[in-house]
Amino acid sequence: MINSDANRINRRSFLRSTALASGAVGVATLTGGSLQVALGASSINKNIFVYIFMRGGPDWLSFITPMNGHPSRGDYEALRSNGTQVPNNRLLALADGWGVNDFGASLQGLFQDGDLAIVHAAGLPFSNRSHFEAERFVELGTPGNRFTTTGWMARHIQTAINLPGSVPVLGMAAESSITLSLLGEVSALSLGNPAAFELEGGNDIREDELQIALEQIYAQGESDIEVSGSQALEAVEIVQQVLDPPYTPANGALYPDSDLGDELLIIARLIKGNTGVRVAQADRGGWDTHNGQGVLSAGGFGGRVQDIGDSIAAFLSDLDVPTGEGDNWKDRVVLMCMGEFGRRAFDNNDAGTDHGYAGNILVAGGDAVNGGQFYGSFPGLADSDLFQGADVMMTTDYRTVFSEMLIRHLANPELGSVLPGFTDYNPLGYINGADITPNFDPADTISRIGFEA
Repeated sequence: MINSDANRINRRSFLRSTALASGAVGVATLTGGSLQVALGASSINKNIFVYIFMRGGPDWLSFITPMNGHPSRGDYEALRSNGTQVPNNRLLALADGWGVNDFGASLQGLFQDGDLAIVHAAGLPFSNRSHFEAERFVELGTPGNRFTTTGWMARHIQTAINLPGSVPVLGMAAESSITLSLLGEVSALSLGNPAAFELEGGNDIREDELQIALEQIYAQGESDIEVSGSQALEAVEIVQQVLDPPYTPANGALYPDSDLGDELLIIARLIKGNTGVRVAQADRGGWDTHNGQGVLSAGGFGGRVQDIGDSIAAFLSDLDVPTGEGDNWKDRVVLMCMGEFGRRAFDNNDAGTDHGYAGNILVAGGDAVNGGQFYGSFPGLADSDLFQGADVMMTTDYRTVFSEMLIRHLANPELGSVLPGFTDYNPLGYINGADITPNFDPADTISRIGFEA
């Protein structure tokens, strides 16, 4: 890091200047009333990552469950005697003796079509049953340090040199505020309510006059405030153009009438609207089920399973259309769905489950995903297999899953910066893509090109 003010180079101006010098990136233009973004040469990575955070810690054993004949079915039944057991006849078969809660019929369809992969027993490299701390460790990408000032998705944007420099919506959260994963990236947008995503000038100021005045102010320099302000103004104009017109999802896709369905619909429209989105996040809460879990109830856990499955299925179906560049939007996307931890292997006396350790990670997409398979290893549910005699043991560090997506899908080798402290790149194989040599030095990229993150 170069500390001299005279020598500091803002990342956006660095990428903009190098990209324009090489002719790699075009600018956003309006053609025929629709937004067209010139993404440029092959050096630009066009792949997209969508992250669904399941806040509250899902009970994965009520979501993805051992069926009759699976070695762990007997242990599962013995552990689940207080109202959270999913009967075998309420499970839809996946593979290897596993089934999905029958509220997740859409997930079974995606799995059978090869569009869904499932990772066993993933989690933090240590047990932490605090929602607050575990969420921060996962989203910041720094387990053990909850005071990191940037999120892991923000650090991806800041270190990747294969992103277009002129696209205003590289990162977004379909939430009312920026999520921890995007913390520290000044260009990231929060878009919880598209109808409210506009300039507010007050009764005496016209919106167009305010826009012109702000553009002139922000054009004066390259500080984070000025860059962020310019980015926001451009984003307001683009988002309004993409989201204002009436929209019919492609292929008859039916998004659920839920917050998650609405959020994925927004993300799909921005992706298909050529806004340049590369990383996006949506949240689905409601998983902290200490009592009355309702594993077979549409108004409880079962309904949340259905919401996850139907929302993801609609999203992928909606994106299953040509990009106009010889490929398909769905094939550019990897969607990952996880919580901060799993639940206890056994249920409690209130027909619920308490905070646990490891759980599944769902990964969905088109050609980018090696679907229809389970990855990692399931440790078992016998007493000797459980962590502290209570929880599903972690066998896959969640950063192993993140790192494969970063390397093989987003082609960002800077693991030392994005996932500092993680030095064990050992891909599971759930992503179709080429391996590139990881750089585990957290300072190397920044010091080499001399920009401030």
